[in-house]
Amino acid sequence: MPQLTKVSVVIPVHNAPEDLKACLASLEATAAGIYELILVDNASGPETRHYIASVRAAVKIRNSSNLGFSKAVNQGLKAAGGDYIALVNSDVVFFEGGLQGLKACLDADTRAGACGPLTNRTVGVQRVVLAPEVEKDAASLRFFAQAMRMHSAKESFEVHRLVGFCLMLRRAAYESVGLLDERFGTGCFEDLDYSLRLRQAGWTLKVPKDVFVWHRHHASFNGPEHFHACAVKNRGVFVDKWCRKALEFLDELDPYLETDGRRLNTKK
Repeated sequence: MPQLTKVSVVIPVHNAPEDLKACLASLEATAAGIYELILVDNASGPETRHYIASVRAAVKIRNSSNLGFSKAVNQGLKAAGGDYIALVNSDVVFFEGGLQGLKACLDADTRAGACGPLTNRTVGVQRVVLAPEVEKDAASLRFFAQAMRMHSAKESFEVHRLVGFCLMLRRAAYESVGLLDERFGTGCFEDLDYSLRLRQAGWTLKVPKDVFVWHRHHASFNGPEHFHACAVKNRGVFVDKWCRKALEFLDELDPYLETDGRRLNTKK
């Protein structure tokens, strides 16, 4: 049996070729030789298709229609051969030691099923607020990432959720939880859903303090209104899924709940 590639990098793509070029260039400049690349093209236009065709040494999956983020990632997960699988948005840029730092974070804690970096644009505890002059200057961003790498070497903290712009999975964690839930379509909330599923399976989630990536944010959506509409829709999917699961758990625990001395059958 051939030895597994150490890290598989899965990148779902829908247009935005300049972002993809910058992402791949950053990976090649900082982690050459340690990863396999899997590009899943969700019906991009001619410019992006031509660029993907020019990328050598990559597994390429082409969809004739935009199947959405979750389905594209799942296609990449099925094709991945690594002990570690990084799910990366095409609008992310890595700095020196970034991919290696994510892997090192999982290596340092066998309980950790997934980890994700710090970044300039996201929600929650993974966000680092930068001065505008730093965020807009490539040299300053590289210097900041290097400073974080040196100042917080091998430090990490545990979180309840990871945002899906860039996260690395331990293969054993992925195999224990399975694929992303494809009901979340284009994107939003599938990462929170997966975080909960990982924790439910007994894994912890970590953020390495020494890994910072740059993130354009929502580049694959057709503007803020499209992103907002997806977020609202998928919040409903998420709430419906997890509330129903909670009720199912209670029903299995005791099919009859007592309320004020009366029995209440929760099954419909």
